[in-house]
Amino acid sequence: MNRTTLAMKRTLARLRGRRLWTVLGLSTVLAALPVADRVAAARAEARLADRIAHRQSAVVGTPQVRIDAFPFLLSAAEGTFSRVEVRADAVTGEGRPVQAAVELRDVREEAGGYTAARADARFTAPFGSLVTGLGPDASLSAAGSRQVRMDRVVLGLPLSVTAELRLSGRTVTMVPVAASFAGRQIDPADPRIAQVFAGRERAVPELPAGLGPTDVSVTGAGVTLHARGDDVRLDRDPSGTV
Repeated sequence: MNRTTLAMKRTLARLRGRRLWTVLGLSTVLAALPVADRVAAARAEARLADRIAHRQSAVVGTPQVRIDAFPFLLSAAEGTFSRVEVRADAVTGEGRPVQAAVELRDVREEAGGYTAARADARFTAPFGSLVTGLGPDASLSAAGSRQVRMDRVVLGLPLSVTAELRLSGRTVTMVPVAASFAGRQIDPADPRIAQVFAGRERAVPELPAGLGPTDVSVTGAGVTLHARGDDVRLDRDPSGTV
């Protein structure tokens, strides 16, 4: 092997080595990008959760926030996020516990804050918080997608009433639709039944971000008020963070 051939082989070996290190370096950077993107998203979610906790006095503890955007850094640079989800525990003005779940769609940055093209929210009150005033030892349970069942004991005998929840404007009412006493069917329009549910109308309080009530439903978790808003305005804090 002459000197020229040996020199060429050494040069090719050095080039292959440099190429290998370049490929390894790029692979490391590319592998780290998703991790860095998720870390940035997690920090933004934590900042937003803290802001909600401080700005909404009804919120108990720290909310759970999920920003649906990948790559997050690109969405943050463009000032747009396809979806933001918030879940929080809260209390009403009457001290009733409520679980809130809000989904913001197509959030975009605008001067001085952000605007969500649409916001859908669910506010669920557990049955235990709604039984007050229905009598001693009364209990509530789900009886349908819009119906609740009340059970209690009267004069030592079981009374069961099924009531339908209705939303009219900003008022929720409970209307008896079926009843039984000591195992016998009775007219749900009986004045004694109506008296049990008298004053059970509830005015929907002012909802955050200008949301308006749209429906009411019942699940095993309790009674849920559904709300919606379009072009919902979200003010940005002075630091300018998401």
